Amino acid sequence: MTDPIQTFSLAQRPDLLPAFLDLYIPWPAFIEPTRLLVEWGIHAHAEHQLIVLDGDTPIARAASLPLHWDGEAQTLPRRGWDGVIEQSATDTYNRAELNTLCALEAGIDTGYTGRGLSQAVFTALRDHARTAGFEYFIAPVRPSGKTEFPEMPIEDYVERRRDDGQRADNWLRIHERIGGRIIALSHTSMTISAPLATWRTWTTQPFTTTGLTTVDGGIAPVYVNADLDYAVYIEPNVWVRHRLTDTPAEEGQGS
Repeated sequence: MTDPIQTFSLAQRPDLLPAFLDLYIPWPAFIEPTRLLVEWGIHAHAEHQLIVLDGDTPIARAASLPLHWDGEAQTLPRRGWDGVIEQSATDTYNRAELNTLCALEAGIDTGYTGRGLSQAVFTALRDHARTAGFEYFIAPVRPSGKTEFPEMPIEDYVERRRDDGQRADNWLRIHERIGGRIIALSHTSMTISAPLATWRTWTTQPFTTTGLTTVDGGIAPVYVNADLDYAVYIEPNVWVRHRLTDTPAEEGQGS
């Protein structure tokens, strides 16, 4: 029997671009879809945007961008998720050697969660990186369970483990299970700033007092400046490297 689950790149199936964009992936409202699915990246590197079908039904996507990296933790893009997009664009137009594929999103449509697809989708992207001949495969991982501990320093959070020794964070646990190793932390991986009126729309919170506050879906506090009528959210991520060859990858912090 033919496996109904199939994965295609948008280069193979450009007709699936609308479905790729329309999948309902549950990100917080303040992390706007335009940030996650950068139009430039989708079109410039369609071959690295994957969509997963169950029969003819789109159920998941994996977005990634290529860039140049020398394999050293200290030379990873300093601004994490945001920095990857900027560097990929720069490296692409400068015709640099694009030897690294960086995962930016591996998301399941909410109608198909609970089927254990997250690991399969990310594994498909890792296998794509290997087949495409990349030297390195990395990801600035958003530890989703940190929404329960937004004020905990990221250094402390990544060290949390369950009684069985596995990582407490579900997404970090999946990465470790399939061979990923933490090599660095990015304290300023994603920066989102907007007027307070916009933040009120995103969160329904009043934002009337200057200082730090937590919001639903945030893995770090939001800094509010009532006098300037602005608020800024700076999200930390965790740099994870996945081995694409039989040569052991260097293990870094928290591995």
